[in-house]
Amino acid sequence: MTHRHLRPHDALRFPPGAWRSDSILMNPYIYDPAVPAAVVGTIVIGLLSLALAWQFVRYRSWFFWTAMIGVVMEVIGYTCRLVSAIDEQNDSPFLLAFLMILLAPSFLAAACYTAFSRVVWFSCPNHSLNFRTLWCFPSYITPTFVIFDLFSFVVQLAGASTVSANYNHDDSPSRSIESSERRVTAGRVILVLGLIMQVSCYLSFAIIALRYFIISLSFRCEDLGDWKMWRRLSYLINFAAGLITLRAIYRTLEIPHDKGTGLLYLQRHEWCFWAFDAFPIAAVLAVMVIWFPARYLPRSYTGLTLDKRMALKQKDDLGHDKRGDVDAPPAQLREFKPQDFDGGAGVRV
Repeated sequence: MTHRHLRPHDALRFPPGAWRSDSILMNPYIYDPAVPAAVVGTIVIGLLSLALAWQFVRYRSWFFWTAMIGVVMEVIGYTCRLVSAIDEQNDSPFLLAFLMILLAPSFLAAACYTAFSRVVWFSCPNHSLNFRTLWCFPSYITPTFVIFDLFSFVVQLAGASTVSANYNHDDSPSRSIESSERRVTAGRVILVLGLIMQVSCYLSFAIIALRYFIISLSFRCEDLGDWKMWRRLSYLINFAAGLITLRAIYRTLEIPHDKGTGLLYLQRHEWCFWAFDAFPIAAVLAVMVIWFPARYLPRSYTGLTLDKRMALKQKDDLGHDKRGDVDAPPAQLREFKPQDFDGGAGVRV
């Protein structure tokens, strides 16, 4: 039997080099996935995840636990994508990669919410800890965004699972995840709704975090000497929030909104995935490694929960010590490091 090579975008959507014999080989992708790109992506994500996990344990930053779930899902996702790129006819790694890569950023965003809450309680003057100043309730920063993000995560999971189930039970040789998204109207609508909710959540958080970064410039006159510490952590939060938001916008645009629309170019070209999904997430992991939160916070701020009463007392005690030396010029104000928060304020480092 003569084996016929097919073009990448013909009716059956087989990748170049795919062929038919007595049994039909089916490619779940719309394009021919590049194995070298999958190898590089898996290695980069894996190394960044290992570096992040090492710092998580070293600095005992238990409040950052959602980031660990996110990196585990990313590693699983990109590993499965590599396996799927090598063996395109194996459905299981393809579907697992689709779900893990789609849903993992929700956990990375949750880590940013928690870190932002720690920054606010660490750096904001006590008299400014209110909704009017922060545009959010300081005591409920993390729960507010995490609950909203978790709800959007569940909605996305329901939609993605519906699409995946349809794909898994489709025996058509021309099937693809795009065609499944177009056929399963309910699953597609649910998935897009979850993505829109997620974009709204990320965008709201990004605006609030960026605004705090700007208005905190006015806190310099009340600075306790910890300015450079928490400002670096603010770089992480704002940079990561912006990248995750852009990635969520790409995902929302990529999914077909109905049977005749959707940005087909984003769906049918692999470089769009690497540029608008993989690269932003790799950049988020990189900035988390560079500006790891626990390197710029006292140990009392890195546990699973934050004792807000102690945080207020700590700032009051340090502020009282600073105000007691009225003759000291501002230029001589010392710069604190995390290990300096020991003793007087009752903080163990």
